[in-house]
Amino acid sequence: MKNIPMAGGKLYIDNGPVQMLVQAERAGIPMPAEMEKAAAQVNNLLTQLVKLLPQAKRPWPDLEGMRFPGVLGKMLPAARATESPDMTPMCAVAGAFADLTADYLANRGATRVLINNGGDLALRLRGSTQAVLGVADKVGGNPVWKVCVRGGQGVGGTATSGLAGRSFTLGVADAVTVFAGTGAVADACATHIANTTAIDSPAVSRRRARDLDPDTDIPDLLVTTEVGKLTEGEIARALDQAEERARYLMGRGTILGVMLFVQGRHRLLLPDGLTAEPIHR
Repeated sequence: MKNIPMAGGKLYIDNGPVQMLVQAERAGIPMPAEMEKAAAQVNNLLTQLVKLLPQAKRPWPDLEGMRFPGVLGKMLPAARATESPDMTPMCAVAGAFADLTADYLANRGATRVLINNGGDLALRLRGSTQAVLGVADKVGGNPVWKVCVRGGQGVGGTATSGLAGRSFTLGVADAVTVFAGTGAVADACATHIANTTAIDSPAVSRRRARDLDPDTDIPDLLVTTEVGKLTEGEIARALDQAEERARYLMGRGTILGVMLFVQGRHRLLLPDGLTAEPIHR
């Protein structure tokens, strides 16, 4: 495990599969000692999860009625929140690590916490604190929108899923960014909503997940491997399907908002007070 201090009072944690940028402040003052302790907490959580990986890779309905400690205890309810029976707790792993790290720091007096775990974010903003987030229209791309999140708006996490992401997708979305009360729920629902952009098209190629990764948690599902040029009708259909699911989850109070991107087209479904502005370069 490596902890690398960064400019602006941030700490970069490099611990194998967890590569996390941590920023914690109390009344505008960085908290380096607490961030170092949070890094040790991350190592403990990772060790704990490794022992529970067989359970974490099972669909969430198989685990109903079971109780788990630490990070898996955060991942399981987030997977359940999608209401999709194919989802496993692994769909929320990055967001759950970010959440637990953010909670650790907030419980030690931080008034502004931002955790970036490979693009999955947990935020803890108290009082008048705020954070300006960049949103890309492609996973791994440069931000093309900015969203200002303020304390009291209920946003505790954001996550993006889609093509070229760290995990498999069933859909054709370039990016789906979800805003939710926790990082774990945002992570799980971003994956789920991105999956709902799946369409049948000659431009879309798919393979069994296990043929690409024998250790995957979704071995029997067909995942997207390539998407060529879609027709306008296909793009609209993918966006329609994702919007329908997003509105359902918003109506249930599961998520707060979503930004959908498919081949140059977008739809923004954001609650009052949370606005997205294009970034002009």
